[in-house]
Amino acid sequence: MEPSNPTNAPDVDANADTLMVDAPAADTQDGSRSTQDTKKRRRKEKETHTLHQTTFRKPAWSYFHLILVTPGTAVQQPSNSTASLETHSIDALTVSALLSQPLTAYLGATGSAIPIDILHTHSRSAYIRIPRQDAQAFQAALSGWIGGCDAGSVPGVEEGGGRVRVAWRFVSKGGSLGLLRGGGDEVFGTSEVAY
Repeated sequence: MEPSNPTNAPDVDANADTLMVDAPAADTQDGSRSTQDTKKRRRKEKETHTLHQTTFRKPAWSYFHLILVTPGTAVQQPSNSTASLETHSIDALTVSALLSQPLTAYLGATGSAIPIDILHTHSRSAYIRIPRQDAQAFQAALSGWIGGCDAGSVPGVEEGGGRVRVAWRFVSKGGSLGLLRGGGDEVFGTSEVAY
């Protein structure tokens, strides 16, 4: 005698797989949710929001840190201790005059037309800015120049009167003011500048 089927379901072989309609759908749904969540997480991790990004490939300005040297100071390395002992700094007018002489001698009228911005002077140091396209000519003009100046205009020179021979030494050159030395605090000073 055959066993009775109380649910009136069709007879199914006992060895055959049973079809479970709800179980696979739940697994697929949970499985798809977890893969979608990981895809969303990956997408969020990879996405960054950048408002604007740029690289200055050709900066408009070149910055120089120069030191005025005399025959007595030409062999000495610049140090902070000697700079702090000197009481006064070279003024911007003297720096301008001492920069225009070699430019005019080396490049003529073209050299005298190069705009020079004197950003800061301290002791014998000068921080200047010139257009980038004139930087090589500027460096060439100053590298071989030896000139003269009143002894009273140069810090650290005994004021015996007369003239003293001077030249410019390049300390650093850069496309940004902060690249010359440190963060630029020594140029403008942190306590003297009010923002």
